[in-house]
Amino acid sequence: MDYKITELEKDQRFDRFLRKYLKENKEIKLWEIYKMIRKWIIKVNNKKHKDDYRLEEYDIVNLPDNIVINETKKDKLSKFPSEKIKEMILYEDKNYIFFNKPAWITIHWWNKHMKDLTMNSFLEKYVKETWIKCSSIFSPAFCFRLDKDTSWVLIAWKNYDSLKYLNNLIKEHKTDKIYIAVVVWKAKDMEIELPLKKVFDKKNGRSKVIASEDWNYAKTFIKTIKSKKDDYLSYMSLVQAKLLTWRMHQIRVHLSEKKLPIVWDLMYTDPIINRLAKKHYNITRQLLHSWKYSFEYKWKIYNVKAPIPEDFIKLFE
Repeated sequence: MDYKITELEKDQRFDRFLRKYLKENKEIKLWEIYKMIRKWIIKVNNKKHKDDYRLEEYDIVNLPDNIVINETKKDKLSKFPSEKIKEMILYEDKNYIFFNKPAWITIHWWNKHMKDLTMNSFLEKYVKETWIKCSSIFSPAFCFRLDKDTSWVLIAWKNYDSLKYLNNLIKEHKTDKIYIAVVVWKAKDMEIELPLKKVFDKKNGRSKVIASEDWNYAKTFIKTIKSKKDDYLSYMSLVQAKLLTWRMHQIRVHLSEKKLPIVWDLMYTDPIINRLAKKHYNITRQLLHSWKYSFEYKWKIYNVKAPIPEDFIKLFE
């Protein structure tokens, strides 16, 4: 069984191609893929190649006939209207797709959400229905991931050039990402520099972040948009946050350490605050929103904004 490499699949490692191509066959383990490469069971152009070989356009990957690629599992996508997916799209061109991700939708499948629709499943359906330049190995994918209950501008790349270019910009901190958040108490403009450390929270069975000296450098710029007195939470502030570094939970931890916890942040905000927010304002998700994403790609400026969510507008018109 042979597979011909297309323009969309070129310039990726041989082993990574196989991991994607064989991912639906649950019987083939990762170590078996590397063994088949070493033993010449899987070849390229009928020749042995190392696992880090970069595939070229028109290369032929030679696979044994007894490798069966299982059908992908069915999900709820068939019942989800395509029009609703198109409504999520803020902007699209030949390089990128910008989505307005709603809160409470995960980006990828994981253990607790195997049966849920994800942003990946929406992207997959949209691509199949509207974009003919797609293959079984390469298709548009999202450039990063964040919390499930955060609404935000979400970017998918459409080719390897745009993928590599944006990845390099992210590594070099040459993208401009602006968040807004609703926090408890009076905020002021500030620069927050607190090193952050990722730890495992045994109580909740998941990772969290703490401020810890001499760990990963982290810096956030905070600008206060508006503060107001509140009958139940004393004071609330609408703030804008700009990341200089991209650390896990950076904005949430930095604001919490400055006694400005984000409303309904279940990990870093006092449960009493969250209960009051739910009781009096029906807030049931952390009020953090990725509002704007900007960067330059080959002399073109991308500057895409997501609409302000209704739960923010309800508190700050």
